Amino acid sequence: MKIVMACIAFIASGSTALAASPEPVVTPGPFDPPPAYVSSYGASKVYDWTGFYLGINGGGAFDKTNWTSSPDNTGGVFNSSGGLVGGTAGYNLQFGQPWVYSVEADMDWSNIRGSVSPPSCAPCNFTVPWLATVRLRFGYAFGVVLPYVTGGAAIGGLSANLAGAPAGTANSQNLGWTAGGGVEFAITGALRAKVEYLYINLNGFSCYGPCGGGPISFNPSGSVIRAGLNYRLW
Repeated sequence: MKIVMACIAFIASGSTALAASPEPVVTPGPFDPPPAYVSSYGASKVYDWTGFYLGINGGGAFDKTNWTSSPDNTGGVFNSSGGLVGGTAGYNLQFGQPWVYSVEADMDWSNIRGSVSPPSCAPCNFTVPWLATVRLRFGYAFGVVLPYVTGGAAIGGLSANLAGAPAGTANSQNLGWTAGGGVEFAITGALRAKVEYLYINLNGFSCYGPCGGGPISFNPSGSVIRAGLNYRLW
């Protein structure tokens, strides 16, 4: 009986020691593949945002384009809008809790379009068939929730033509800037969702022959609201 009691006491003491042992905290290097959760405190787990990710996004754009027509000395602002969908790639780096620093790039197909009707080009169609950004993100993590601000370069394809005319289309690839913010949150360890707002300015370009001889100048800027899913690869 004494032997049995001694065995029970030994097992109990071992279980207590195991239960009291804290879960080891894994602290990866900045370029190491981290686990989704680095440590736990009771039932609460601390999320690690560090890692490379790929994703998809989609949403809408609402643009106000300033225009001027030199032949008839007119100008103004017209509205354009449309949807967009595309892909995202990025890398998050978290220096402990709670700051997260990121670089992110995306490229979207879009059908942003509008039209303007000066006497020299009636109507003149304007479209943005694709849009891309390369940005830095700065976030403050609340566990699995990451609000952030972002800013960087924006690149867009711009097109304009005179509706129904055979003179072709004027195309330009413009470099501009973007700034905004959003919030991202973990769904599972690897899968995350986000919503974000970007203000984008693509500077201007001029349309000549395809817009009735022109020049008609366009300077597009506006807002993008979109949602996305990101998946951390490592």
